[in-house]
Amino acid sequence: MRWLWVVTALAVTGAWTQEPLTTEEPIVGKVQAGETVQYRLTVPAGKRGFVTLLPLDGDADLFVLLPPTMPLEKTPLKSVGVALQMERVVLPAQKQDSEAVIVVRGVTATRFFLTASWTTKQVQVSPAERKVIGVNWQEDAVSSEVVLLALTLQNKSSSWYEVTVKAVGTVAQKAALPKPFMLGPQGQRDLGWVALSSNARLDVTMERTVKADLFLVADLVSRVVAGVGLSPEVVVAIDDLLPHLKPLLPVTQALREGDWKRAGATLLTVVRRHPQVLTALHTFLKRAGVHVPRDVLSNKLALGFGAVSAIVTGIAAVKAPEKESITVTLQ
Repeated sequence: MRWLWVVTALAVTGAWTQEPLTTEEPIVGKVQAGETVQYRLTVPAGKRGFVTLLPLDGDADLFVLLPPTMPLEKTPLKSVGVALQMERVVLPAQKQDSEAVIVVRGVTATRFFLTASWTTKQVQVSPAERKVIGVNWQEDAVSSEVVLLALTLQNKSSSWYEVTVKAVGTVAQKAALPKPFMLGPQGQRDLGWVALSSNARLDVTMERTVKADLFLVADLVSRVVAGVGLSPEVVVAIDDLLPHLKPLLPVTQALREGDWKRAGATLLTVVRRHPQVLTALHTFLKRAGVHVPRDVLSNKLALGFGAVSAIVTGIAAVKAPEKESITVTLQ
């Protein structure tokens, strides 16, 4: 009866074949432009699935109907990329054994290679509750011991953080993991493709370090003098400027205590007493893409923190945690 239901569903959805797709028997097939070919797929309970379509020529799209009665135009399980691009659909684990229909639709006449694989492994990020670190990933391939995923980190807060990413165990990447970098409010950074084994982990830490505090001050100053904040993903080397920028740290201390007026007064006092601070700050902003004459920078700072965006950013930064860490594993 179960296969009668599947065959009936296939007859409703269009041209079909009884050929099954299994992990042991991939399919080499072809489809004409504007037509579809369909295959049976048994979905085992408790396992996630990966259905992959590799075009050998032409352009074809991939759809999974789960259950088989799902209309093609309504299924959320689909991949519709450009010509000659690999298409992949990730199937969520089902509570019981199920049946699905794999649909290959030809945009142009296409020969293709179709595979299916299953795993009980899951990418896990802990802790689940976080105020600062956002992490997104796209799985591209998986086995019983390794997953290939593209990772993106996000700063969900309104402050600046220094981000450190460390690999423990067997972690491979096309390029080396980045050195500590800065990430501003709502900014994000793509870490690229990472192969994570089941005996490995990625440790990610976002911390309000000295550099992060100085980036926050520069961001606020940029809002005051130029009307725009620094790009949250800006890459700026400031190690050579640190000796002359560190006198600005009392500004961030005042911000952390919620004393906006003292923060503005402290900034003005530091700049007046230490001309080299103004020069270093001007250089910092220039490297970050904010071009304003040094005398204009000095004059606008003398007027105090009048920009609304600077005030809002400064107040929001007060509530940001000092530090947050996560661990990414394959369980």
